[in-house]
Order: sequence, then structure tokens, then C-alpha cells
Amino acid sequence: MSTSPSGSPKRLSWPLLVLFALPTLPMYLLRGPAFSILPALYSERFSISLGTMAAVLLLVRVFDGALDVGIGWATDATRHRWGGRKSWFLAGSLLTVACIFQLYVPPANADAMYFALWFFIAYFAWTVNEIPYGAWSVELTTDYRERSRITVARQYFNVASGALLGLIPLLWFLPTSDMNFDALRVLAWMVALTLPPISVLCVICVPAGVHGPRTQRHSLVDSFKAIRANKAFIRFLVASGLAGLGDAVGAAVGFLVLDSYLGLGAAIGMVLLQWGVSAMIGVGVAEFLLKRFEKHKVFAGSAFGCALCYMGFAPLQPDTPHVLVLYLLCSFAHTMFYIVIDMLPQAMVGDLADFDLMKSGVQRNAQYVSVLTFVRKATFGIGTSLSLLVVSQFGFEAKGAPYATAAIVGLKISAFAMPFCFFMLAALVIWAFPITARRHAVIQQRNARLGRAIVESRLAA
Repeated sequence: MSTSPSGSPKRLSWPLLVLFALPTLPMYLLRGPAFSILPALYSERFSISLGTMAAVLLLVRVFDGALDVGIGWATDATRHRWGGRKSWFLAGSLLTVACIFQLYVPPANADAMYFALWFFIAYFAWTVNEIPYGAWSVELTTDYRERSRITVARQYFNVASGALLGLIPLLWFLPTSDMNFDALRVLAWMVALTLPPISVLCVICVPAGVHGPRTQRHSLVDSFKAIRANKAFIRFLVASGLAGLGDAVGAAVGFLVLDSYLGLGAAIGMVLLQWGVSAMIGVGVAEFLLKRFEKHKVFAGSAFGCALCYMGFAPLQPDTPHVLVLYLLCSFAHTMFYIVIDMLPQAMVGDLADFDLMKSGVQRNAQYVSVLTFVRKATFGIGTSLSLLVVSQFGFEAKGAPYATAAIVGLKISAFAMPFCFFMLAALVIWAFPITARRHAVIQQRNARLGRAIVESRLAA
């Protein structure tokens, strides 16, 4: 890792960058099916009602939101003890491996209580891994653009996990090409065999980065007050939340648009394939743009691009000539724009934590990461519920063609109009974001002068 003249680490070497980002692949491979595939499989095999599954998932969301903030505070409070971020991260990885077979390879007598118990345990393990890993990525450098580079590297592995998930059911030794518990067993073994050694290598070889000085213990209440007083962070959260709502309301009814309304359900494989390709290209484009423009400007431009894509989706009808081609083109562009928005908050949150450190002298990196994580999860749940509520109020039902005009209007409001509005608002809110590269350099220099940005020179914390 090279350093700036002030002594703060600026750039990870490529081998260390790849090693640090690599745990993203097995973790996101594991978490990908958690809310989208696993509940449906449990419901089908063990005759668990969808209402019961919905209640379990809602309780997990509530539990997970509180857990995010609690883990964030705890890992900040133990920053200088027991190995800091690295020990939390490693513990989360090992806890994950300890519970994945119980959740992804259930016994023949599993029921709703079994699913609820192991889903809660798994989400606890994932959070213990996720929050300190996010805080560690923030602390690897205080450099404005290097944080973007680290986030881009992690996003490449995130996208790769989605492609790998789609390939697992196609393995030659599986009895069918369906995404079922046989495929999930293979997934669990892949994660169990790769996540522990990757995590151990990451802990041993990747530097701990920059951390603040030892400070007096601070309460969770004090942290909330400090975070709430950070107006730039509140603006950032609002923009991130609006973008999250835009994605959630559109995604909640996206399959209804594709399958029930446009009649393109048979093309789902092509849609997933273009998602993987466009997401990978989008990350590459983001990497190019972030070297040349401010992060918040790239965020705003991507949000505006997403809004325009929903305008492109809106006129499509079942009888539109070449409707599949037009749908894939709009979807390709939307994925490229949204993958940028999906990754940028992680690249920006550290800059806001640096500003808090300058003002208060207390390092709260993990707490900032945890609050951002909570907001993103909350907006996903709110957006999904809001979208489905609007559709139901207009009388749209899956596979209910021919549809009344009112039902189609309701679907298009949820699928296109609402996402358009949310993304446009997100672009407007983030456009005037106050933490620019120049201002962040001033914050960094002041923290260095005050002794609040200390380089960890050892390879292992």
C-alpha cells in the first residue's frame, strides 16, 4: 500500500485489492437467494403458507434493522480491542459457515419455526460479517478516489456472484436445471469451502488501514445525536433512500410486467443474461467516470438515467412491435445506471464519517455504515409493500388477462411512474451534495494534523 506525503495510505496494490474484495463473492452468492428463492422453496416443500412466510420475513427485517445499528456501535466500541474490524469480520464469516447447511439444506421435518429460527441466525451471522467489512473498506484509505476504486472492486465480485448463482442449476451432475434444494446444497458447499480460507487470507494479508485515536467510551444515544447533526449525511441518506424506493417499487412488480402483462415470461433467461452483461459493463463505466468526476455527480447522473429508462418502459404494450427487443434495450440501460447507484453509497459513506471525526474527534465508521445499511433495507421493504398495495388497489391480478384499463394504469403507476419520480427526486437531492473531492481533502488534512487519522502499519490488526 502506497502512502501520501502526510502518511495516510492512498492506494492498495492490485493483489491486495482483489484479495480484499474477494469475500464479496461467496457472501453475496449465499445471500442472493435468501429473500427471493428460499421462502418459495420452503413454502412449496414444507407446505408453509405464504402469509406465514411473509410474517417471518417482516420480523427478520425489523430484527435486522435493529441489529445493524447495534453491531455498528459494538464494532466501533471495540475498535482497539480483540483485533478490531478484522476479528468481527472473521467471526461473521465462520458463523455464516456454521449455519448455512441448516438453512439451505433443511431436514425432511422442517417447518415454519425451523425456517424462522435458522433465518434469524443466518442474518445475525451475515450482519456480523457485513458491518465491520464495510467499515474496514472505509478505513483502508482516507483518499476520496481510492475509496471509489475499492467499492468498484467489490461490486465486480457482487455482479459475478449473480452470474454464478444462475449457473449453479445448470451443473451436469444435478438432476434438473431448476433452482431447488439440490442446487442450494451445492451453493452451501461452495460457500463453506471458500469463505473461511478467503477470509483468513484477507485478515492476514490486507492492512487494517487508517483508524482514529483511542477515545472515551461513547453511548449509542450520543452517536445518534452526532449522526443526526451531520446534515450532509442526512442529505445523503435521503438521496439513497429515494433511489432505494425507486428500485424497490419497480422491482416489486417487474415480473408482473414481464410475464403477466407483456407475456414475455418465457424470455426470463434472456433477461437474466442481459442483466449480468449490462451490470458488468455498468461497473466498468462507473470505474471510468469515478476517476474523472465527483461521486455525487455520478450518483445524480445515474439516478437521472434510471428515471429516463422508466419513461422508455412505460409505452410498451403486449402488441408493440419487437416488444422483447425494446424491453431488453431499456432493461440493459436501466441495469447499467442502477448498478452505479447500488455501489456508490458505500464509496461515499466514509467521507461523511471523516467529517464527523473532524467535528467530534470520535470515529464512528461502522455506525455510519450500519445506518446506511438500515436505510437501504428499510426502503426496500417499504417500496415493495407500497408498490404491491398500489397495484392491488387498481385490481391487477397475476395471470388475470385480459386486464381492465384501470388495472393496467395501476400497474404502470407502480412499475414506471413511481420509480421515475423517486429517481428524479434522488438526483435533485444529491446534486448539491457538499462533500466534494476538494472539501474532503481539507477534512483529511485537518484530521491528520489533529492526530485523528492514524496509519496501521502492521499487516494484521
